[in-house]
Amino acid sequence: PYFALLKPRVMSLVIFTALVGMVAAVEAGASLHPGLAVVSLAAIAVGAGASGALNMWWDADIDALMQRTKGRPVPAGRIEPGEALGLGVGLS
Repeated sequence: PYFALLKPRVMSLVIFTALVGMVAAVEAGASLHPGLAVVSLAAIAVGAGASGALNMWWDADIDALMQRTKGRPVPAGRIEPGEALGLGVGLS
């Protein structure tokens, strides 16, 4: 359930967008060390996951009321709000 806090579908879109930006920069003539690119993508993924966890903590009361979001880990009671906050702050 902790992985779901990171909103992996949204995170994958963020990573894809960053990757496309890196490829476009290299195609335009910029140089990019492969190791730096991997570390950058990992940092972007962690940042996106942190914002997802913080968003689930912040919106837990609203998510519990909406049909589409009431099954998320915090409103469904699978994860305590403080744990979501801790994970989001820790990753941030």
